Amino acid sequence: MLIPRTTENSMPRSITYLLIILVVCGMFLTSAYSESDHLFTEDEAKQLRYSDKDWGKETVPKHKPDTLDRPSIIFEEPDVVDTDKGPTIIAVDPTNVFIVIKQNDSPLDPGTLKVWGEKFFVHIDVTDRVLKYFKTNKEGAILHAKGIHIPKGHYKVGVSIKDVNGNKMEKKYRLKVE
Repeated sequence: MLIPRTTENSMPRSITYLLIILVVCGMFLTSAYSESDHLFTEDEAKQLRYSDKDWGKETVPKHKPDTLDRPSIIFEEPDVVDTDKGPTIIAVDPTNVFIVIKQNDSPLDPGTLKVWGEKFFVHIDVTDRVLKYFKTNKEGAILHAKGIHIPKGHYKVGVSIKDVNGNKMEKKYRLKVE
């Protein structure tokens, strides 16, 4: 029987290889989890998060009434509060997101869905992270994500979509995650 050579300060090679494999697999699983169940990564959140001082000054336009010539975007969950600074979503981490997108005169073009976070000149597209929660139906579409993680803080986010005729609906929100 062969016994691996060791010295006082070294481990058998098989244990070393096993530890390397476990560390690499752990890093892969952690990275896959963070991208699939988080709206923003920690690094993205740092870029997008508003300081309390800036948040107090930051506004978004009030939403115009829905019309029949373009899709409608309706936040069902979490709640949207109309404030003097604009529509503000109040959420906790993790949160459920339920958005109803209604088609009007023309069917939706699902490939035009965009979801993003923005701060000043920084714009981070997170559409690919929410596509698995997006489902079309005969009235339009829904985006329903349960238990999605958003790092605590203040953000500005947006959602847009077009119909097959190119008519676009875009809504921006202030987002406060507690």
